[in-house]
Amino acid sequence: LNPTGRFAMADIPMSHQHRAMIRKKYLPLSRDLKTQYVTPYLYQEKVLTEMMKEDLDAIPDERRGYKARKLLDLIVTRGDRAFGIFKKALEEWGYKHLAELLEEKTLSETSIDRENVSIKKTCSGITSDDVPPGRLRLWRLSLHQFKDSPTAQKFIKGFSLMESGGEILIDSNYTEVSGVDQLVEGFILQERLTPSSHNHFLYSREGLSLDKERLEQLMGDYPDSSSCLFLQGALMPFGDDRIRALRMTLDCIFRMGAEDPLHSSLHHIYCILGDTILNLNRDNPVAAVPVFTSALMYKPDCFLAIHLAAECSMVLSPADAIQQFRRYLQLAPPCDKRVHWAHYCLAILYSRDSETEKADKHYKLGLAAEYNLLPTFVTGWAKEEAQKLIDEKVNKEETIPMKVLDTI
Repeated sequence: LNPTGRFAMADIPMSHQHRAMIRKKYLPLSRDLKTQYVTPYLYQEKVLTEMMKEDLDAIPDERRGYKARKLLDLIVTRGDRAFGIFKKALEEWGYKHLAELLEEKTLSETSIDRENVSIKKTCSGITSDDVPPGRLRLWRLSLHQFKDSPTAQKFIKGFSLMESGGEILIDSNYTEVSGVDQLVEGFILQERLTPSSHNHFLYSREGLSLDKERLEQLMGDYPDSSSCLFLQGALMPFGDDRIRALRMTLDCIFRMGAEDPLHSSLHHIYCILGDTILNLNRDNPVAAVPVFTSALMYKPDCFLAIHLAAECSMVLSPADAIQQFRRYLQLAPPCDKRVHWAHYCLAILYSRDSETEKADKHYKLGLAAEYNLLPTFVTGWAKEEAQKLIDEKVNKEETIPMKVLDTI
C-alpha cells in the first residue's frame, strides 16, 4: 500500500495471462516499437516512474530494439493496470497492429485461429479421411502437415489415445477403468508434466470435456490402479500432496513389478516427480537431482530427464549444465519441443562465462529451433533471459573506453 492507503501501480501484480501475452509477442513488440512515442503517456499514467523514464531516455535511439525490450521488461513489473495502459498507448500512438497482438482471446478463439491459419497456409487438400473426427481433432489437424516428424507422430498418437480413453469413459458411464489407462498412456507419450496441461485436456471445452466429479469418483474406486494413482497425482497443483501421490504411484508399480502397465513408464513418472520438486525449489533444486538420476536408471537415453537435470545444474553446477544440455541436443530429435529451450539455456550459461561467441551462436540456434516449433508448442523465460544477458554484454563492450596506444 502507498501512504494514502490505496494500492500503488505495482501492488497488484500483472496477471499470469497478461505477462504471458507480452512474452508471447515479445519479438514483434521489441522489433517494431519506437519507445519515444509511448513513454510520455506511460509516465503520465504513472506506469513509469521518473527514474525509469530517464533510464529509458538515456538509451540511444540507434539501439531501438534493446530500448523496447527494456520497456517491456519494466511493464511486466508494474502491475496489472499497466497492461491496459500500455495497450492503449499503442493504439493512440500509431501502433494499432501491435495493440491487436495483445487482444485478449479465449483459448477456444486462439485454437480456432490456429486451425484456420493452418488450414489456409499448409493444410490444403486435407479431408476428414486424413484427420478423423474426435474431440481432439483440432490438435491432430494442426500437426497433420508435420506427420513425417517423429515428434508430431508421437503427439498425434497421444491425442488419439486420449480420445479413445475419453470415449471409453463416456460410453461406460464412467465405470470402465481402462479409459483411465488410455488417458494416462496418451499423457505419458506426450511427456506432459504440469497440472495445468493435464487438467486442460481432461476438462476444458478445447479438450475432452470430461465430467470431473465422475472421473474423480472412478479413480477413487481403484486405489490399486497405478494409472488412477498417477493421474490423480498429475492433476494436483505443485506441492507436497502431488509429490506424495506420485511416490504412491511408484510404490504401487514396484509392488506389481514388470506386470504393472506403467512399469515401462517409470522413467516418465520419475521425470514428473522430479519436475514437481524442481518447481518447488528453483533456488536450490538439489533434491530433484537424484530423482532424475532414477529416471535415467530406467531409461538411459531419456532426453527429457537429461534436460530437466540440466535445469537443476544451471543453479547447482553450471559446467555440468552445459554438458547435460549438449547431451540432450545429441539425443533429442530436432523437432522436440525443448530444443529451442536448451539452446537459450546454453546461451545464458555461456554469457555468464563471458563466452560471447558461443552465447550468440546458441541464441541464434534457439531462434531457428523456435521458428521450427510444431504447432501448440510454446517458448519460455529462457529466451528473454538469454537476450537480456547478450544485450548487457554488448552494451558493456560498447561503453568500455578504447585503450590509448603508447606510440613513443
